[in-house]
Amino acid sequence: MNLYLFKNENISIKEIEWKTPNTYGNNFSLVPNSAGVYLLVVFNNLLEKNNLQIEPEILYVGSSFNLKQRREKHEVKRQLQKFYSYIYFYFKETNNYKDFEIELIKNIRPKFNIQHNG
Repeated sequence: MNLYLFKNENISIKEIEWKTPNTYGNNFSLVPNSAGVYLLVVFNNLLEKNNLQIEPEILYVGSSFNLKQRREKHEVKRQLQKFYSYIYFYFKETNNYKDFEIELIKNIRPKFNIQHNG
């Protein structure tokens, strides 16, 4: 089964194509000290009984030259944890992280990325 973290007419993001430090994730990996793009995701309806529809929502897209350091000291994630019980961290290593981040934000328009949502 392909779980899409996001899908529209311009872009589709399959969960399996992104790494995650969540041990129960499909593509487990420790977060590296390298550059890349990351997603902060919540799964709506995940814990509801009798609901087989899992609804991922990408809350925030970011990038960093050091993904591990960014994850450990992420202020946005810390603030979001006040409103969401668990936030999933997905990442993809790339040297072209700034352009990739901007492309994702423009296509996904996450509600907590105010700098590029214009």
